[in-house]
Order: sequence, then structure tokens, then C-alpha cells
Amino acid sequence: KPNPWGLYDMHGNVAEWCLDQYTPNYEQFASGAVVDPWVKATKPYPHAVRGGSWDEPLEKLRSAARRASDKSWKMQDPQLPKSIWYHTDAQFLGFRMVRPLKVPPAEEMAKYWNSGVEKD
Repeated sequence: KPNPWGLYDMHGNVAEWCLDQYTPNYEQFASGAVVDPWVKATKPYPHAVRGGSWDEPLEKLRSAARRASDKSWKMQDPQLPKSIWYHTDAQFLGFRMVRPLKVPPAEEMAKYWNSGVEKD
């Protein structure tokens, strides 16, 4: 059956690589309303990986499940320099699509996309 937004089969295929820097104490955001929970990356690793995948136990098959990305997931990437997106050794990994309701100005887009920490 579909989820509340009418989408089917959203959990359990692949975990989702996110823009956020991974922080082990993310639970600090659980108490109360959070306006902008994005944790801006300051280094290439680790990024937050959310949700479960086919390669994880049942209790991890939920959208709030979190883990840290790892540089070893790119070991077999044949490109030099290595791709910022191609995680050859993480077949369980996809990415999380997000989109604002309104198209932001170019300066705000650059704030998210051009952080300067994506390269290994």
C-alpha cells in the first residue's frame, strides 16, 4: 500500500547518501521543532546515510536509520580523480532527492552544492 504521500516501495532497496555531514549525536535534533536540521559538511567523510537497504537487518529498514559513509566505498572506482558520486563498493547505496517548494536564488543554491568538501 502507498505511504501518506502516495508513494510505493520507498524503504529497503537502497540506503540514501545525504548532503549532511554525519554526526553521531544527531539525536540532539529530536527534542522540539527544528527549522533547518541540515549539518553542513566540513570534510568529505563521513556523510550521513539514511534509511535501510537490502543488505541490512529488518530493524534498519526505516527512513530514520542512520550510518556514516566511508571512503572505502569508492575503492574500485577506476576514475582519477575518483568521482564524488560513484560508490563502487556500496551496492546498497543510492541518494536522497530533496527539492525546495520554491526555486531558491542562485546564491542559496551555491550554499548547498558548492561546499568545497566533496573531493577526496
